[in-house]
Amino acid sequence: MKRFSIIFRQFIQYYIYFLILLSILYFIKSNSFLLGLIIGTLGSLINTYIFEIYLSRAKQPDNIHISTGNVWRYLVAIIACIVWVVFKENVNIIGIMIGLMISYVLIIFRPLLLK
Repeated sequence: MKRFSIIFRQFIQYYIYFLILLSILYFIKSNSFLLGLIIGTLGSLINTYIFEIYLSRAKQPDNIHISTGNVWRYLVAIIACIVWVVFKENVNIIGIMIGLMISYVLIIFRPLLLK
């Protein structure tokens, strides 16, 4: 489980670097796609954190119920979509969708980056 904590910290660093880059790009060129990507990436960061919390709870020996926090992660995605519904003219839904998938992209490409 310690190995997962190390990987999780690296994921957080990747998220923070990516969010800083997106924020700089958004301030240079105000774009609805970039704002959607920022919102989706924040949602992906929260989803990764929720997954790590539930995984660390599952590690405890006295824990009978094992969960991955799917309900909370779905709720984060729903909230990101509600932000799009409220601010349709300022936020792009494609950016939110791509941002929410960032965690899966990191999971897939991380082994390739380490080689």
